[in-house]
Amino acid sequence: MTVLLKDYKTNWFVILKYFKVVITLRFSHTGYFLLLQICFVFFLTAILDEDCSLELSFLLDSSENAKDNHEQEKRFAMDMVDRLQGARLPSGRSLSSRVALLQYSSHVIKEQTLKDWRGPENFKNRIRPIVYIGHGTYTTYAITNMTKVYQEESRIGSIKVVVLLTDGVSHPRNPDIFSAIADAKNQGIKFFALGITRTANEPTNMAELRLLASSPVSRFLHNLQDEDILQTIFTEVVSMSSCQSPDNTLKGRRSY
Repeated sequence: MTVLLKDYKTNWFVILKYFKVVITLRFSHTGYFLLLQICFVFFLTAILDEDCSLELSFLLDSSENAKDNHEQEKRFAMDMVDRLQGARLPSGRSLSSRVALLQYSSHVIKEQTLKDWRGPENFKNRIRPIVYIGHGTYTTYAITNMTKVYQEESRIGSIKVVVLLTDGVSHPRNPDIFSAIADAKNQGIKFFALGITRTANEPTNMAELRLLASSPVSRFLHNLQDEDILQTIFTEVVSMSSCQSPDNTLKGRRSY
């Protein structure tokens, strides 16, 4: 029952709706009705008070061009994880997070997936020692691998967010990025595109970054070198994880 309530809480709003109707019809005009109504209210309140679920993933550019920025990318991810711990939403509800990190170049290394999440300290211990790959930039591989992680490991009702860090220059042989990013977005995944250098802001590079970022671009397209970039992304992520009503938990829902 505990697992069912945690992972499939969206279904409980439907169940409780009919439960209340049945109880009203069967026990009206009896002494049991008031007690059952009280139990119903407490049960519903417990569900509504559950933490909002965020599943955040980082895609780190580990190509040859990212050599001088690789440590900064890692530090950004670790600092964001620290910032998210204990975060509370404007509604007063807590934000429960699971974090994954993949780095990519000519191939992808899954440094940590969602199911590996064991808290911020464990995450940082796993990420600190990783070294960059140093080949070409195959961004499509990063996107398709992360999409598969969400398909296999995400929870129903979670807010799915990817922070994609890139130099904005994919290898000429990089597979079709248009279909990869469209497929991911169609599954309810939101993408922040972060250029890792100032050269990523050049018009030719910005074209790809705009394609990767979710809409509106003004919210989802940034640069790792921007002032207060950590706070900017943190604020946006929290605002996306508002969980203001039961209906919000249906967003990004997947079928089994």
